[in-house]
Amino acid sequence: MSAARDRERKARADAKRPNARARGYDREWEQARSDYLAAYPSCQRCGARATLVDHKTSIRKAPHRRLDRTNFMALCTPCHSSWKQAQERN
Repeated sequence: MSAARDRERKARADAKRPNARARGYDREWEQARSDYLAAYPSCQRCGARATLVDHKTSIRKAPHRRLDRTNFMALCTPCHSSWKQAQERN
């Protein structure tokens, strides 16, 4: 797939998606994310510097676990963009 077609496909998908606040990423989440990265600064997959906090079980499937730290995983961007996204496609 060409890069332009891939960008167009992603833009169409994003247009259908609720905004971040509607998906549960609010001020409370931002604080929980910041606290978690301070406690776990390394990617739990590869050991690089973590930049993202991912939900092991998506908040779409388990909204009650949105702020449950046992459901968090610190990841670097490459691990989140490859491994985690591949997991969610299956």
